[in-house]
Amino acid sequence: MTASKRETVQGRSFFGVNRFFNAFLIASFWGVLLSEPGHAQSASRYDHGEWEVSIFGSGSFMGDGIYQTPVEPSGESSSRSVGLSYGSGAQVGVRITNNLSRHWGTTFEYGVSNQPITFTNLSDSIPSLGLGQAIHRFAYEVVYYPRDRYYGLRPYVFAGPGVSLFHIKGSSKDSAMSQGIRLSDPWKFTMNWGGGAKYLLQKRIATSVQFSDAISGVPGYGLPEAGKVVSGVYVPGFRPEGTLHNWLISVGVIFEWR
Repeated sequence: MTASKRETVQGRSFFGVNRFFNAFLIASFWGVLLSEPGHAQSASRYDHGEWEVSIFGSGSFMGDGIYQTPVEPSGESSSRSVGLSYGSGAQVGVRITNNLSRHWGTTFEYGVSNQPITFTNLSDSIPSLGLGQAIHRFAYEVVYYPRDRYYGLRPYVFAGPGVSLFHIKGSSKDSAMSQGIRLSDPWKFTMNWGGGAKYLLQKRIATSVQFSDAISGVPGYGLPEAGKVVSGVYVPGFRPEGTLHNWLISVGVIFEWR
């Protein structure tokens, strides 16, 4: 498959612009966080706590792609261009953070988002198939803080592994089954990275803003990796390739303690 035949989500940002503008946005984000904003980075009356629980909400953006799926046995065409598109959605979740030292910590995070998907061109009889979907995300990350705990504003960066469950809703599975499409709920390993900042509002209460990307393989949802012609009837397939970027921008409220 050539690059011209498949558009992957790697080259798309969460605003639908190209990767260069996306890189500019990220650089600007960090430029603001790491600049000297005067009083915001001065020593606070209170220190950030050793333990934190954050409740957050975010926007989740993933994009779309076109995937060349083989057809067996091949007739006039040896492959079919199958599209997979993810709708944007809202995510809610919780983070538990242990600040192990002045500059290092670890975080466990769980989040769930409602993000419908649409398959296109699965077969001539199924030009479009829309499905309701919830994505459950789990991550364990290492956090680095350039500034000590006694600063009110603490920028940070993080990275770590995780897993995501792509759960197709039961009513959508039933609708797909009525059209001869059997779907399953795949798990995908993810690598997560990003950064943000925490600001201590008062003793034990802070707020946060965070940007992140969860990178995984493209899920296949239990579909065969090749379409097949069986007794003159076409059985749809889908061959996922490349990587899937899940961009997230979140804000949260943090409760801290020693």
